[in-house]
Amino acid sequence: MDFKKALEGMAEMQDDANKIFSDRAEEAWSKMTHDEQLMAFYSVVSRLTKGELEEEGSYRYILYDIFGFGPESYGVGMLSGFMDLHNSINREVKKFS
Repeated sequence: MDFKKALEGMAEMQDDANKIFSDRAEEAWSKMTHDEQLMAFYSVVSRLTKGELEEEGSYRYILYDIFGFGPESYGVGMLSGFMDLHNSINREVKKFS
């Protein structure tokens, strides 16, 4: 089998899985009431603030110790943009320290 084609096939399957996950997450959000959305927003942002600003934790620390997730969250964090957000906050925190 052509290695390049195999990798392209794997990337396509990952893209499909990411799209399905993203669609399901958006569907779950849209089914929440306004109050549930506000509570979810508060819960996520307060944990991010604790992990990023108060404890200055690593990407994994925030996922595993602050949120209580396991290794399955690593890719979800990347897909959602959290790793990029974490890296940008980490640079800004160090700049002003």
